[in-house]
Amino acid sequence: MGQSYMGKILNVDLSSGVIGEEVIADSVYENYLSGTGLAAYLLYDRMPPGADPLGPDNILGFVSGLLTGTGSLFTGRWSVVAKSPLTGTWGDANCGGNFSPAIKRCGYDGIFFRGISPKPAYLCVKDGRAELLDASDLWGQDTNDAEEMLIKKHGGSARVAVIGPAGERLSLISGVCNDRGRIAARSGLGAVMGSKRLKALVLDGKGKIPVHDRETVLRLNEVCNR
Repeated sequence: MGQSYMGKILNVDLSSGVIGEEVIADSVYENYLSGTGLAAYLLYDRMPPGADPLGPDNILGFVSGLLTGTGSLFTGRWSVVAKSPLTGTWGDANCGGNFSPAIKRCGYDGIFFRGISPKPAYLCVKDGRAELLDASDLWGQDTNDAEEMLIKKHGGSARVAVIGPAGERLSLISGVCNDRGRIAARSGLGAVMGSKRLKALVLDGKGKIPVHDRETVLRLNEVCNR
């Protein structure tokens, strides 16, 4: 066994507004790695059987890629996960851009939501503080306009994942957008986000992403490029 990783996730209960950090045991990482592996473990462990995909018991997660920020080639995508309203089983969609390192720079491997907000809301994580804020003025805006409004409000270094009117109206083919039009499109997870009245995530972390063995990462990159 090597040094303990002390990986953390952020849990958000939209119904009550309670937000809390959780340290994930090393054994979970050893068996399921991170990213969608971590998410699959948590959803299977914590979601009740028969949960309605558009109901309060569904868990919606945003997870960074396993090797995000390590300098490894072909990495850096993020995934959104939940019980799919299209299939009634596991759903995930992934996307590129800058949102995956934003999750890590906030100090988390994933951010997980349960419950339903009593009114439109968005999560803002900035300067080590996480809070749910009112999204009533954003509800009904398309993804590009909503992203611009949030970046203007919270600063140019903020990264945003957001749904548009399709997700708000629970369209089962709606996705989650970031970086002005990139979209995590599969599984209808924009509808899950809309069902929770969660308009967006705004992340602005300044933390460094630790790499256990950067020299080995660089060596393997060179091997891959030959």
